[in-house]
Order: sequence, then C-alpha cells, then structure tokens
Amino acid sequence: MESAVAASARRVEILAALDSYFSDFDTMAGSPVAWDQKYDHIGRGSFDGRITQVVLNTLQVGRVVYRPGIMQRGSAPTGSWAIGLPISVEGSLHLRGRQVAAGQPLVVGPCADIAFTANGATDLALVAIPVEQIERWMWTRRGATSIDRKYLDRAWTVSEAEIARRGATLLRLLGSLLRSAKADIHQNVLGAIEGALVDTVLGMVPSSDVAEPLHRRARTAMKLRDMLLGSVEAPMTITAMCESLGVRERTLFLSCVEAFGRPPKRLLLELRLNAARRALTNPEVERTVTAVAARFGFLHFGHFSAEYVRQFGELPSVTLAKALGAVESPNRAWARMR
Repeated sequence: MESAVAASARRVEILAALDSYFSDFDTMAGSPVAWDQKYDHIGRGSFDGRITQVVLNTLQVGRVVYRPGIMQRGSAPTGSWAIGLPISVEGSLHLRGRQVAAGQPLVVGPCADIAFTANGATDLALVAIPVEQIERWMWTRRGATSIDRKYLDRAWTVSEAEIARRGATLLRLLGSLLRSAKADIHQNVLGAIEGALVDTVLGMVPSSDVAEPLHRRARTAMKLRDMLLGSVEAPMTITAMCESLGVRERTLFLSCVEAFGRPPKRLLLELRLNAARRALTNPEVERTVTAVAARFGFLHFGHFSAEYVRQFGELPSVTLAKALGAVESPNRAWARMR
C-alpha cells in the first residue's frame, strides 16, 4: 500500500488533452488516448460526436457525446477501472448484458470488455482510475482493499439528482483541466483537481465503515481544525485529511460535524474564504481578486465570487476596493451626510 508521504509527494502532470468533433464513428472510437475500443453505429441518422479528454499521469477524465447511438466494445486503459456518469440520455443504456437503471453509474473493471450500448443520443462524463490509486483511496477512506468486484454485476444505486450533481462536478473539473493544459498552472491546483475527481467518483461507493468512539472523535476534530488552518493556501482533499489524521472517512465526517456543525469540506472552504478576505482587506502582495483567488486554491473565479458573496454579503472586488481606498466606507459616508 502506498504511504501517505509518498502520495503527498506525488507530482500531478497533464500528459495529453483532446477536444475534437467527429462525423465518423470509427475515427472517434480510435481517438481517445490509451483506450482500445470499437464503435458500431446504432439507430438512424448521420453520426455526430465529440470527445473531450485530459490524460494525467495519475488518471484520465473525459466527456463523450454522440448521436444517434453506438454499440461499444473493447477495454478501458490497462489496469484501470472506468466509471461513467450519464449527463443526458435520450434512449436506454445497456452495460455488460444488463440495462442501466436511473441512478446507476456505469462501472467497468480492469481488462473487462466494455460491452456498452446506447440506444439514442448520449452524453457521458467518464473517469478511468488505476487500480493502485483506487486501492489507496479505498483503504484510506473506507478501510477496504478495493472496489468490490460484485459491483460489476450488481451496480450500486444513488439518486438521480446525486448522479447529476456529480456529473456536473466532473464536467467542471474537466473544464478546469482543459484550461490548465493551455497555461502554466500551480502544482497545488492540479493536485486539488485530481483529488476532487477521485473523490467525486469513488465517493459514490457504498460504505460499511464504523466510526471511532465519541472521545476520539473530539480529539480528531481539534487536530483537524489546526491542520485545516495551516492548509488554506494548498487545500487538502478528504483523502489527504484521512491519511494525515489516521482515520476513516466516516470518523472524519462525524468528528467535524459534531465539533463545528459542518462537514470538513465546508469548513475548509469557509476557512479559505476567511483567509482570502484577510488578503483582500490587507493587499500587500496580491492586488487583484484573481491573484488572491489563485493563492487560496480557487479553481474557478466565478465560483469563488459566488461563495464569497454568500459568506460575506459583498463581492470580493468591493472588499479590495475598500481596502485600496476606492470605495468610501458606509460609516464614513453616513458621518459626512450628517
């Protein structure tokens, strides 16, 4: 099992990026990096497809869109599990001899024949994660050695709303990686995106973990608070939190909710927003909102602004403008009017 130290020292790199449109299904099938697959055109009408793919040195993420439909065979990247989340589907989906019910992710194990059929226009978000990375995540977060292969035959089910939410998250992260491939992005940001991808997909796997006793959870919460306060510029993933504290995900979650009334991801977000506000209020180095957002690991400026407004009731640009003297404070304005 890979150690936490080795995992934290791992450098995440973008190896390839693809975003292409296709009118020929055979050409489209042969375009993704490291996939060995074939398509057959299913349904009536001319074929129209698009593949978006980013290959990291640790995993792959992509989006596949086509109409009218395809029958797919072959295999995912060697030694990887492939997990897909339907974004939109106009016909039925079938995987490995079974129809896919609403709320079910698409799961294909290492070396398995994909054996997938989409009877209509389909939009899928996909992630391919190597076995060893899944094993590390499952052991750290769930205390299990890997994904149980029973899920290849008896897929777990989550709500359709949850599938949609996680699918939207994958697409947002994919977009961030595509932008990163065209720019020089900080290693901490790439690592945060990679961790979020893995958490989004594997977080759906059912858990049978048992939490630690209450007194241990209280100690864990205090350690968690101090750790998060020290990582506002390099946001930690849930996996990294579990590794550093030596606890499973359920214990981490309960410890945080019991001590602070919110789950660890929300607590870390609020601490990062507070740190960003302090930086905007005292603009010594970064004198733009974008620079401050990047410093504290916010991948999408619009998301940062929206969260900032929800937290503090004003735009980050207003906070900075006040600090730079461009906006008169309400108290000063009221005194002048009197």
